Amino acid sequence: MTPPKEMLMDDGYDLQFGTNVLGHFYFTKIVMAALLAGASQSPAGTVRIVNTASNAHWFGSLDYNTFRDSPARKKQSIMNLYGQSKMGNVLFAAELARRYGDQGIVSIALNPGGIRTELSRHYDFFSKLMSDILFHDVSFGALTQLYAGTTAEGANLNGKYLIPWARIGNTHLEGQDPQQASELWNWLEEQVL
Repeated sequence: MTPPKEMLMDDGYDLQFGTNVLGHFYFTKIVMAALLAGASQSPAGTVRIVNTASNAHWFGSLDYNTFRDSPARKKQSIMNLYGQSKMGNVLFAAELARRYGDQGIVSIALNPGGIRTELSRHYDFFSKLMSDILFHDVSFGALTQLYAGTTAEGANLNGKYLIPWARIGNTHLEGQDPQQASELWNWLEEQVL
């Protein structure tokens, strides 16, 4: 989270967007056949994909000119790039729900809450101090993911966005835009051909 801006993927993608969105998309694409087979054989007829987003998606809009290293990317703050990657998680999860929900794939995005972890290792001193004060113990970190991925109620949450602690919440309006979600999906498909 918020690595130094000069850190990129080997192929030039922004490290946060490449890891948080492109990587999730590619992994999901690789395992999709197994997920669909699992859904067809499970007693409930479903399997779940849980994408960990963040409330930082409220501060991120997609700018395709910043997904790879570029002058536009260099002008962005590291937190804007992080927020953009988390908006990408929200849109990817929503599009996954639309495309595969009728085939038994339950796709959920969520905000796990502010958790004290090593993800903040690149924060400046003041931000680290504030996270130590305001963030929750790591033992809270998986509560919402576990709810989404393992409870009976979670099977009914396709296309939903969860907030701490295992409650249905709302995304930024941009995160609810089906056209933008479809455009992102198409862009992601082009990247992993």
